[in-house]
Amino acid sequence: MKAKILLSLIILAIIGSCTQKKPAETTVLGMMTDYALIPNRLNGKVKEIKELNYWAIEKDGKITKGELMSKIDLDSVGSTKNLKAYFNEQGVLTRYEVLDKEDIFQSSVFTIENNKWARVENKYGDSTVYYLIPQYDNSGYLTGATGYRPIVDTIVNKYVLTNDVKGSFTKIESFNSKGQRTSHQDCSVDEKGNVIEVKFYNRADSLTQTMKNIYNEDGSIIRQETLIEKPKSTIIWDYKDLKFDSHSNWIETYANIDNGKYKIFAERTYLYY
Repeated sequence: MKAKILLSLIILAIIGSCTQKKPAETTVLGMMTDYALIPNRLNGKVKEIKELNYWAIEKDGKITKGELMSKIDLDSVGSTKNLKAYFNEQGVLTRYEVLDKEDIFQSSVFTIENNKWARVENKYGDSTVYYLIPQYDNSGYLTGATGYRPIVDTIVNKYVLTNDVKGSFTKIESFNSKGQRTSHQDCSVDEKGNVIEVKFYNRADSLTQTMKNIYNEDGSIIRQETLIEKPKSTIIWDYKDLKFDSHSNWIETYANIDNGKYKIFAERTYLYY
């Protein structure tokens, strides 16, 4: 569970983790998921992740889970969703499900060719409502994608990613069907490849908000600050990991939002290859 800027699902479907290539025995939950702007590097070859978010209860100095949050609850606080993600043995995402409590609300299904995404279908139930055709450069880095309306195969929108020499994205641009730029985000990463800042700009090229991430030595986010331009305000999330599995991946974590305005307890289960 992490805070995220409330972008459209389509934008989150294409922007991704800050590095496209991963070390061996590591899986990245980022690209094509709600963790797109805050990629989560996991230890081990993960086959499946399930994450559920609960309202947190604090009693006698202990933090426990209360009622399971719905999609509306999570949207209202700007959080990542309840989710399930599936990966092949090479660490490539093959399916992603957004859950409303524990029921599937929406899914993304990936066609894999040469260990890259060739097509991504966004589905409600069994119906494909939108699909993406990703593009790559000669180094194999994702450079963008074109979105289409099914059946008639007409272009809906397009996204362009600018990468640095290490494959970390530094700019994300969104265009409509007429080729007009509708928004863009400028991204900064640290020497470890963690996204430390994202600046969001609108169609008029005006700054609307800035997201800043602070990490610990292990690469986990411990604080996230979102500065909103109009009206001027700041949203602050403080995080604390409570429990880890044998691979040193968190299985319980806690978020305190705006000094106690909201409190969330998140729980994860993993399957490994």
